[in-house]
Amino acid sequence: MASDRFEFPETFDSELEIGDLPGNKAFFGRDVLGGLVGGIDDYMRQRQERWRRRGYRSMGPGLLGTAMWMDDPEFIDKLTELSGACVVVTKQPRSKRDLEKFERLAALNEQTPGLRVAAFPALSDLAPKVDGKPRLVGPYDQIGEDSIPTIRALGFRRKGNPLVPIMHAKLAILGEFWWYDEGALGEVGDFYGFTPARLWVSSANFTRQSRRSLEFGYWTENEGLREAAYRFVLQAIRFSESLDSAADALDPEFVPIEFDDAAMLEAIADMEFEDEDLDE
Repeated sequence: MASDRFEFPETFDSELEIGDLPGNKAFFGRDVLGGLVGGIDDYMRQRQERWRRRGYRSMGPGLLGTAMWMDDPEFIDKLTELSGACVVVTKQPRSKRDLEKFERLAALNEQTPGLRVAAFPALSDLAPKVDGKPRLVGPYDQIGEDSIPTIRALGFRRKGNPLVPIMHAKLAILGEFWWYDEGALGEVGDFYGFTPARLWVSSANFTRQSRRSLEFGYWTENEGLREAAYRFVLQAIRFSESLDSAADALDPEFVPIEFDDAAMLEAIADMEFEDEDLDE
């Protein structure tokens, strides 16, 4: 049977400007994912004056997102052009065929920086588990230097009962990574952050097949909606796992650190002893 028998006609396709800010559009019909990729490119090229980088030391644009799955080559290639990104997808089965699907995404993780934990206060207490337990941090250990890979998995694996809850939200948050050499209290050092700017909301997964289906999607800079979506996506990242996680249940890879209280007290005592020596 000819493949064109399974193509929707272009009469479903439309796009329109929405809201008060130019550059934000809604898309309906086929190839809605093209609106996401095009919107990322618009922001990277600063096609609107309000997206121009000023007032801090920009490290370039980044993206945080969630989707049920992703395999679209154009979207994947666009992520490689960003200064950092993290997309959380539904945890997949582990059959041989499914593991082969991971190869392109695993390669993407290898060639991209992911997310610097220190840029996100909501993630700054996290570190990879050590032997299945939270990392124990002493007084001289560095924290916040870990990076979270670009593609992550979340949730529960279908085994027997297929009706498990999944990551079904299709969201993307574009923003700017930045660096500054002075902290909020005037301390000198390297301080990193991320400022969200645009939100993509859609019915379309980040997949090739979605381009043939009837979908909708839109860009918005509504502050309340953008910030709520930002918090949601950060929570998804907090609970995420490696792409090829063997765990069938929810099993976050990054967990809150724990402080070595005994080592901390010993370090304080040593500092007090050194101060006494200086006073003599």
